[in-house]
Amino acid sequence: MLVKSYIFNALLDFGLSEGEARTYLAAQAILGADAQELKNRVKCSTAGIYKIVSALLRKGFLETPAHSYPSQYFAVPLEKIAGQFSNRSRRLQRISERLKDLGKLGSLQTETEVYEDTALTDYYLNIPYSIGENRIWCVGAFGAVKNFLGVEVEKEFIAQRVKKGIHCDAVIFDESDDSKTIAGTSKSEKRDTKFIANDHYPLEFTYLYDDTIVTFFRDSDQKVQVLKTKSPELARAKLLQYQLLWKSTAR
Repeated sequence: MLVKSYIFNALLDFGLSEGEARTYLAAQAILGADAQELKNRVKCSTAGIYKIVSALLRKGFLETPAHSYPSQYFAVPLEKIAGQFSNRSRRLQRISERLKDLGKLGSLQTETEVYEDTALTDYYLNIPYSIGENRIWCVGAFGAVKNFLGVEVEKEFIAQRVKKGIHCDAVIFDESDDSKTIAGTSKSEKRDTKFIANDHYPLEFTYLYDDTIVTFFRDSDQKVQVLKTKSPELARAKLLQYQLLWKSTAR
């Protein structure tokens, strides 16, 4: 689940309505938005947006400068909202801690882009030049690599990775002949691979390197998207997950 979707669902758990949660996230995205901008982003009536804004102001999720005209609205940081709960009952203390965690998630550097044709190829082949620690994890379906980029592009990617001296640990979710030939264990290509046999593997794959996680997948319009997240904490959690997956995979 993407970070914004997680925060949205958490805001619903805290008692905000769907309109209030969407408006709060819109205010995070547009600093100093006025009511018209929020209305356009949330897609509701004029009366509806003013009702929502009033509720968020009252609940402490939005704030507005006293003398701005038209009124501008700013999302209050989740960490600051957490302070409202920190010294109260045990239940509200738990809410406080979760809001702090959400605030950290909301500050992650995330990029989502839609790529097609040569733009996707260029992005993919540039990854080896972005790696600083000379080690990368690849987890996912090799069928997705073939589907999104093609075998020849993958061979070029491997050549560039090897030239840079970057070792790859790979967990591949299929055992096709192409997978075993191109993505299998190879000392000359600085790669150790384990395979998970699965006829219904998800058509996506993820690279983990340094403090960066990059996932390639198809959206509902069948366009390839790249979700890039930079976070030392999240990268460490992913690394632990992949290491456990590696140990639990027989071959």
